[in-house]
Amino acid sequence: MSWQAPVPGVNDIFGGEARALRRLQGNVLKLFAEHGYDEVIPPLLERPDVLLAGAGRFLMNNTLVFNDPEARGQLAVRSDMTPQIARIAATRLQHEAQLKLCYSGPVVQARGDHFDGRRQQWQTGVECLGDRSERCDLEILHLAALSMLTAGFVEPVLQIGHVGIVQALCAGSRHRLADWVEVLQHRSADDVQLLLADDQLDEKRAQALLDVARMQANQAWLQQHADAFGADFAAAANHLLQLEAAAGELLGENVTILADAALMPHFLYHSGLIFRGYTPHIHSAVLCGGRYDEMMAAHGRAMPAIGFSFDLQRWAQHAAA
Repeated sequence: MSWQAPVPGVNDIFGGEARALRRLQGNVLKLFAEHGYDEVIPPLLERPDVLLAGAGRFLMNNTLVFNDPEARGQLAVRSDMTPQIARIAATRLQHEAQLKLCYSGPVVQARGDHFDGRRQQWQTGVECLGDRSERCDLEILHLAALSMLTAGFVEPVLQIGHVGIVQALCAGSRHRLADWVEVLQHRSADDVQLLLADDQLDEKRAQALLDVARMQANQAWLQQHADAFGADFAAAANHLLQLEAAAGELLGENVTILADAALMPHFLYHSGLIFRGYTPHIHSAVLCGGRYDEMMAAHGRAMPAIGFSFDLQRWAQHAAA
């Protein structure tokens, strides 16, 4: 009978899978604690305005909202924990100038993942708030790499990019930044040329956008073009190259660090460094992160922020395979 099976897109976790998840959860939370991150456990339910403020507005169509049977308005099931961390930082922990927080718990999306239809994740990650320095960016990259190694991923790769690069290349365009990010995410030079056809960007910028779409904007490309598109582009490119060198030296041969101007933000609230983690034999990113300095203001406390997260359940399944 249909009621005997879980809701489509969510699943039970038991037996060896449950043990693997809890074991890995303990290992990564221990790692985070060793690097000074305090755990927070937000509630599964929130008021919709909390979840949909700031970064949450990009999650609006993927958040389950329902009427509270106790007649207290509407409630929402969290689809992402970052807005909750922002709420905690802006209220309960507002007396702290800098915060290093970690978390691990279930989230539920209104719509299934386009790869496998899953709506349930065990979101785990860290947020560092109140520090906009390059040292903080490097610390977060280091911790992301160590997390992948703790999970037992073989030959992990961290791909790093910077929102400032695409912002600078599209400066003066007739099209929205969101339009450019969408076509560049698809890696389609044909789609880029369609946007360029009715745009006013100069030839040099147009060629650079085509290079990005064709995945030719690697470290050598960034070094060659660092001073070609103005001060904002130079600052983003040089920051990215410096992070690649520093992270590579810090991690040695354990993790590959790749600077790539073609890496696009998953959400447009990102404001600087963005990155994703990959491992062989898994078709999509296993970890995502970035800097979102402007987002906290929507929660009533303007402060820089950077973090990353991953689906612990997916990681545990990989570790148990």
